[in-house]
Amino acid sequence: MFASARRTLVTGASRPLGVEIVRQCLERGDRVIAAARNPARVPVLADLRAKYGGLDLIALDPADAASVAEAMPVLEQITESLDLLIVAPAEPGPHDRVSDAARDASLETLSATGLVEHYRRHAVAPVLLVRTLLPLLQAAGKSRVLLVNSWLASLAGKTQGGDHALCASGAAFNMLARALAHDVAPYQIIVGIGNPGKFATTPERSAMSVPIEESVAGLLGVIEGLTAQRAGEFMDWTGAVRAW
Repeated sequence: MFASARRTLVTGASRPLGVEIVRQCLERGDRVIAAARNPARVPVLADLRAKYGGLDLIALDPADAASVAEAMPVLEQITESLDLLIVAPAEPGPHDRVSDAARDASLETLSATGLVEHYRRHAVAPVLLVRTLLPLLQAAGKSRVLLVNSWLASLAGKTQGGDHALCASGAAFNMLARALAHDVAPYQIIVGIGNPGKFATTPERSAMSVPIEESVAGLLGVIEGLTAQRAGEFMDWTGAVRAW
């Protein structure tokens, strides 16, 4: 079992944002559990474990009920509680092929199946995962949950057509997360929704992008500084509240 250091679980740890979250949490001294569909296929996670220590890897796909059920006993062997849960963007599912994403981004070609599956995977699954992990979050006392969501989730920011699946799922995710924040408040669990912005993973970035290191540092600062009164707000990595 983990000792007294902050216990942090990061899902979506195979993707660039998830990897950087894991790295920064390790660097600040957290005991980290990195969850991915198949962490053995993510060499950078093994590299981080060798460099920092304090890192456990578990196989977990939040959108796969069987995967969640199989992961829970493993997780409970690693730790009795969670101080911080970060749900990073999900790994692509079977419906997330490039051709399907392009299909469901256009009014002329979008499909009901694609929209519903995207909603299930990217909006419903993260909230159900938090519900499953509630006993571990409650056991920590005054724990925090960061749900990462795209700026495309903003209704007020929707000024053009297209991106139907992304935008609809993101907006629904915000509402589910907002309700969740009120649901878990009696347990002294603070839930925040964070927008990482358009982040860059290389120095060659556009004027509209932010280095991924700055994005993640900002998100971690936002969730650490979030008060119970502001739980459920949709915030940029800068700490600014984003319009719904």
